[in-house]
Amino acid sequence: MFAAIELSTDAFLKGFIFTMALVLFVIFYRQPLCAEPYHRLETKHFFIKHVDAEEKLAKHISTTSEKIRGRIIADIGYDFPDKTVIILAPSIEEFQKVQPGKETIPLWASAVAYPERNLIILRSPGAIKGGRLDYEKVFTHEFTHIVVGKVLEGREAPTWLSEGFAMYESSEWHLTRMASLTKAFLTKTVIPLEKLTTNFPSDPDEAELAYAESFMFVSFLINKFGKKAFHQFIRDYATDGDLKGSLKKMTGLHLFILEKEWFDYMEVRVSWIPLITSATTLWFVITLIFVYGYYRKRRIARKTLQMWEQEEQENNDHL
Repeated sequence: MFAAIELSTDAFLKGFIFTMALVLFVIFYRQPLCAEPYHRLETKHFFIKHVDAEEKLAKHISTTSEKIRGRIIADIGYDFPDKTVIILAPSIEEFQKVQPGKETIPLWASAVAYPERNLIILRSPGAIKGGRLDYEKVFTHEFTHIVVGKVLEGREAPTWLSEGFAMYESSEWHLTRMASLTKAFLTKTVIPLEKLTTNFPSDPDEAELAYAESFMFVSFLINKFGKKAFHQFIRDYATDGDLKGSLKKMTGLHLFILEKEWFDYMEVRVSWIPLITSATTLWFVITLIFVYGYYRKRRIARKTLQMWEQEEQENNDHL
């Protein structure tokens, strides 16, 4: 009797220890929230990590990423041998979890690049509200950050260069940014170039203007002085870290004169906005819309009447 009780107690203790060990293992060594293991798709220049549900997207990125990479490398005039890692995070929690370091980027962001780690993290459709994202455009933007970081390794990339060139490559230009520039010119609140070098304003409207100006400055440098000169400017700055000196070597102009020419370049491109938004033009457009709506309504009414007459004739034929 005693032996049986002792044996049962021993078995209970072993079971209890095993259960507790299992609980501790689950708590401290559990898999990430995505539950599914990451698969790895390899191309010539990329490792793409994804879960089963994102296999189709991963294959799409694998085919487009090499073309996009080649274009960006050609535009900046610099290449590197290391393969870039791309993680398709299947949830918001996973998106934050796989970010290296202690700080995480805001939840509204759809992607982030870490040039020093040669890493890009993208939120998959399941981790985005509505599930819609132009992945080619987003990837282009983030990979441009990688390339700029690589070519300037050891140097702090000017914010206008990093963001402006990323927008230039991904063609991130729309009427909102054009309107922001137009407003700045009309109200004489254009942000000086020097203030766009270290960081962007925290105010949303001013930040929008900063992005627009950065895009315009990079476009100005490439269009006016050419890609070869732009490549040399990047190499010069990477070598000596003298931003103003490198710009002067590229353009032959002191920063004050260069900035004035850049302002003129921007003004030409936004001066047509006030013309099409003037009161006269606005009322003319409204009149056109009204006339179009009137004739469209009449056309629909005429078709409806013809349909009713046809139905009435068919009913009479059946009687």
